[in-house]
Amino acid sequence: MLLKPMVPIVEYIVFYDYIKNELCVNKDKIELKCDGKCYLAKQLAKASEKEKDTKDKKTFSIETSVVFCQEITKGLGVDNHFLNLKSKISGYYDLFYDHLRVANLLRPPIRSV
Repeated sequence: MLLKPMVPIVEYIVFYDYIKNELCVNKDKIELKCDGKCYLAKQLAKASEKEKDTKDKKTFSIETSVVFCQEITKGLGVDNHFLNLKSKISGYYDLFYDHLRVANLLRPPIRSV
């Protein structure tokens, strides 16, 4: 939105000599010192008119995404070692695991009457 009005200004700066010498309506009237500003004003008016037209139009679009999932099997030609492993966490590991026991820490204070 902000860049659309900038396009004619950048175009005016880049092609200044061509616009001043060829496209300017007032190139014969040197005392006006127009230097192509009339052309720039027309282009800015045209750009703002296009912007108004696009604001008036209501658009509606729907986006969909397709998710495809396929189970990995041995028949794909890729030897996947992870499919062959059926590991189980031993009970020995559970002996070293201790809960944090945060229930006692996060309990609200008890008010005695």
